[in-house]
Amino acid sequence: MALIKDDVWSLVNGTEPIPDPTDTNKYSKYVLKKNKALAIVVLSVDPKLLYLLGEPEDPKEVWNKLADQFQKKTWSNKLQLRRRLYALRLKEGGSVQEHIKTMTEIFNELSIIGDQMNEEDRVVHLLASLPESYDMLVTALEANSEIPKMEFVTEKILHEERKSLVKDNDSISVKQEKAFYGKESRKTIKCHHCGKEGHIKRNCWALKNQQTKQGAGSSGEKSNSAESKQEGDDGNESVGLLAAHAMSAYDKNVLANTWIVDSGATCHMCNNKELFVQYNDKDSVSVSLGDGHSLEALGSGKIILKMLLPDDKIQKCTLSDVLYVPKLSFNLLSVSKSAKLGKVTKFSGNECKIFCEKDNLIAFAEKKGNLYHLKCTMYVHKANAACKLDENIWHRRYGHLGIDNLKILVRDDLVDGLNFDVNKELEFCEACVKGKSKKSPFPCNKVKPDREPLELIHSDVCGKINEKSLSNGEYFVTFIDDATRYVWVYILKGKHEVFAKFKEWKKCVENQMGRKIKMLRTDNGGEYKSNDFEQYLIGEGIRHEYTIPKTPEQNGVSERMNRTLVEQIRAMLIDSGLPHRFWAEALSTACYLKNRSPARALKGKTPCQALMGKKPTVHHLRVFGCVCYAHVPKDERRKLDPKSVKCIFLGYGSEVKGYRLFDLEKKRILNSRDVTFDESHYEFKKEKDVVQTETPTIEIMHSEEWVSDDDDDEQPDLPVRLSERVKRPPDMYGEWVSVGHKTSDLTSVSEALLSDDKEHWMDAMKQEMSSIQESDVYELVELPKGSKALKCRWVFKKKILSNGSVERYKARLVAQGCSQKFGIDYDETFCPVARFESVRTVLALASQRGMKLHHMDVTTAFLNGTLMEEVYMKQPDGFVEQGKETMVCKLKKSIYGLKQSPRCWNYALDSSLRELGFVQTSGDPCIYVNLEEFFIVAVYVDDIILACNCDDKVRNVKDSLASQFMLKDLGELQYFLGVKVVQDTVKGQIWIGQPLYIENILKKFGMEDSKPVETPVDPNQNVCKATDECTIFDKEQYQSAVGSLLYLSVKTRPDIAYAVNSVTRYSTKPTSQHWKAVKRIMRYLKGTRDLGILYNYNGSTDFVGYSDADWAGDIKDRKSTSGYCFHLGGGPVSWSSKKQSCVALSTAEAEYMALASAIQEAVWLRKLAVDIQIDCKGPLLLYEDNQSTIAMSKNPQFHGKTKHIDIKFHYVREKCNENVIQLVYCPTNDMIADIFTKGLNKDKFKRLREMLGMCLQ
Repeated sequence: MALIKDDVWSLVNGTEPIPDPTDTNKYSKYVLKKNKALAIVVLSVDPKLLYLLGEPEDPKEVWNKLADQFQKKTWSNKLQLRRRLYALRLKEGGSVQEHIKTMTEIFNELSIIGDQMNEEDRVVHLLASLPESYDMLVTALEANSEIPKMEFVTEKILHEERKSLVKDNDSISVKQEKAFYGKESRKTIKCHHCGKEGHIKRNCWALKNQQTKQGAGSSGEKSNSAESKQEGDDGNESVGLLAAHAMSAYDKNVLANTWIVDSGATCHMCNNKELFVQYNDKDSVSVSLGDGHSLEALGSGKIILKMLLPDDKIQKCTLSDVLYVPKLSFNLLSVSKSAKLGKVTKFSGNECKIFCEKDNLIAFAEKKGNLYHLKCTMYVHKANAACKLDENIWHRRYGHLGIDNLKILVRDDLVDGLNFDVNKELEFCEACVKGKSKKSPFPCNKVKPDREPLELIHSDVCGKINEKSLSNGEYFVTFIDDATRYVWVYILKGKHEVFAKFKEWKKCVENQMGRKIKMLRTDNGGEYKSNDFEQYLIGEGIRHEYTIPKTPEQNGVSERMNRTLVEQIRAMLIDSGLPHRFWAEALSTACYLKNRSPARALKGKTPCQALMGKKPTVHHLRVFGCVCYAHVPKDERRKLDPKSVKCIFLGYGSEVKGYRLFDLEKKRILNSRDVTFDESHYEFKKEKDVVQTETPTIEIMHSEEWVSDDDDDEQPDLPVRLSERVKRPPDMYGEWVSVGHKTSDLTSVSEALLSDDKEHWMDAMKQEMSSIQESDVYELVELPKGSKALKCRWVFKKKILSNGSVERYKARLVAQGCSQKFGIDYDETFCPVARFESVRTVLALASQRGMKLHHMDVTTAFLNGTLMEEVYMKQPDGFVEQGKETMVCKLKKSIYGLKQSPRCWNYALDSSLRELGFVQTSGDPCIYVNLEEFFIVAVYVDDIILACNCDDKVRNVKDSLASQFMLKDLGELQYFLGVKVVQDTVKGQIWIGQPLYIENILKKFGMEDSKPVETPVDPNQNVCKATDECTIFDKEQYQSAVGSLLYLSVKTRPDIAYAVNSVTRYSTKPTSQHWKAVKRIMRYLKGTRDLGILYNYNGSTDFVGYSDADWAGDIKDRKSTSGYCFHLGGGPVSWSSKKQSCVALSTAEAEYMALASAIQEAVWLRKLAVDIQIDCKGPLLLYEDNQSTIAMSKNPQFHGKTKHIDIKFHYVREKCNENVIQLVYCPTNDMIADIFTKGLNKDKFKRLREMLGMCLQ
């Protein structure tokens, strides 16, 4: 500024030109100004720093040296200044003027180094640095649509500071006794009217009462105040003094639920019992009023109020020791009671504010008449208000938590919503005795060091558990924070998953907590000592501590936690009666409750509060395993359907906010927030007296004891239950089963013999054992030393006809081959099955050549394979020979369940067919052909299709096979792998479809009465991946539905191929939007149940193909979708809809990649066609609707633009040059494959569906 004042700044910044030295007048003035500028700069420098300037001659050079030294425009300087700016905060009561001055200096320094901040940024930084006492000012400024000027904001802040200082001088603080008519101060004042202490004559209630009776007072006033005394008290000790201010100024218009701030009351008082979240009855307390009347206080407790603050914020406040006075005119908030707790109350004009110790506003009241009405709403919880729940209910809701810990939760106020009488003791709990029985502990004097959250993590693996969970888990791993005792738990299928779960948990917890894990303490288990795990910990800078072998006490936190969780699981399962397979659900609930329970190491906090800094609420807790009813959304039910579904309560959702339930009707797990509970009924306890089951055994083993042992691989026997069994939610493709074979719910011989169909099941088992004996499958021997016998079990199935009736009951003896060891009791296991494209090709060829289709089923097919290895098996349940109970079965033939059984059976059948003159086709090893008699056989494990136009030849083949195997001749083909087949030899037509399978799908997912739609995909709706805002849908149900639809789309319904392919992309994290897309497919199937594929004798005699692609159809990753189909006999035999693996740069590239996939399929089909003697004349015609793609396949000049698809480029050109494929242009409107690439409008979709070869039965 001095340089500018003396008009020499232009010489320093170099903007003033140097005059011509010959012009002595101008040059002399320039030298004078230069020397003046130099003097100002040099004299402004600290003498200690003059050495930096050397011998100064030019002010510009001097300035640049100083700037280089102290004002470098580097990002480091900017960083330091920005840090100072962001850290700058005005303390409560601090000087606003000094604060603004400091901030302005930082703004200027930033400007000097080139980091110019505009005025808007400066205003925002200033307002953001103000304390909470300026929140009202900031809110008022935010109301303006345009940001105010810096000068205006500065003026307003300084004005607010001056107002605050005036208010502080004039306000009345509860902390100063002189400002209130408190109990002690009033004792020194004596009324000259009534003679009582505590008030003066003009405030005498007796005098005002007399004036009121004489008509001098207002009819709206009431004299109501004095002190309350306990019965039998001498009056010296007052329990609660009602405020003279409030009660003398009472207005009849004040509502009974109003809260009044009263500077004279010594206790909070409430007239509504429903507002108490905790309430205790007590001896009656008399509250005397000034007019001679008295009121009774019947009890006391805790009330929660939601305070409405001026800035529209809501502050929850808890009032303790509130008296319940039912006849009180309105509720009173005692100022003196608040003052004792450190709260400060300030009255100013027409408002009252209450502050906590840190000067934070917690309550606000407005003056109406002569009273200060508190701005608040009442906090009433349905589960706890006005009543106490039995302590035994809370014991069970909390997963059988001990009564001492429950009392700690209430006594220390560790959670919200917990309410019971702490003076009562629990009733005897049989579940706790059975689940938690233990030896007396040894004394421990260990002192826990102070640590920060995530500084030390304890971890251990627990298992193996004797029954798999619903998700096939057999272990669980815990991660426990040493500082807060907060525990996380993950279900594992095997110990190898520990590393992956640790990385998943670490990423999640560090992101949420904003802290880094410093140390991990585990035992010496191999799951923690893998090289990958060790290298990962080293790379993340995490120290890994191991315990000394044989000293689990060093990892005592994990060991004790595992024991606690296991005991809690055991008690919860016993109490609820739930099957053991629900142990993982019980574990998740136990972990949830443990984090909300007292921890001895935390001293007055729960792990949840210690980690999150917030007291948890537990009013939503319910008893595990109880009956409940989940609300069914409107769009998932019909008009007269029940609005709720009966469920079992399994816990609390981890990924969604709601309860986790088990739907008893649909046998699935769902999440819901709208639930009605019946905690007195337990569905799975109904048959508790019928069948006794063992408590699940959970072994907690240390790694040094966890040595490899052959016995460990044995699968445990499944416990016997009658009607308590619940189907395990299927895997993603769990519905890929033939509707013709419906798996029964029976899991043991006991269940079968107690069912309604026990006679059928007994006959089926006898028939199976008869087949085993006839086939000479095994012989009884003593188990050789060092050998191990496999277990076996019975599997029960009903074979269903196309009309839904039961054809026969099947009982199959199955060995538990999962215990087999490679190289010991099995070697090769691969066994081929026929591709369904091959089966459809055979059907299309049969329609053209008038061939009849016959069906045979090999009874106990696997029993016909000869074993090469020595395999021993235990005797089957129900058929143990008397006197030979200790002997085992030495298997001679293969049996169901053995790993090598399919291969052995296939080898036996292959040998028999070759003896009859059949040879395998090179295209499909399960398609056999006799070229001399033109006889085709298709094999799918134990189902055999015969295709021939000569009945005698068919009969001969059947007789030959029947002489070697036990066969069942099913006559003409009608049902195969869930596919209905209708033959019309007169018209030369064969129709295939799956109407019964579709009906079962619709029933399973509650869509049988849904409203049909005309297309499976809405062309105007794009389905995307889940985002944070999306509602996550039940993954297991979604995957089950998608798997069912996928099986349908690859068998007989090419019209839904694209729709199903699009929803399969989101199986890992489905949302409600994705589920809506799945339901639309089902609604389409509802209206097209009887749609299928028709093959004609007058259809195409050679394969004809169509290929298409939808360029960049996926709006998320812009990848394209390929689609193709191949026709024979007028109907499709092969089709595909698949998203491409890489992004195409143009439509031609997308079409070209789709074309490459289609040609691969075409080459395979042509190979199969040659083997089964389909008349192939010339190249296979493949229709394409993109001219550029066709040109790329013919002209090598395009190669330079397609280097990234080089292999596909050469492959397509090669097949075209070899005359295997001939590309033919097809107009886009006639491109059938378009139905496999995108959603279409209904007119085009129906037209292409008809061209595809689909029609009603």
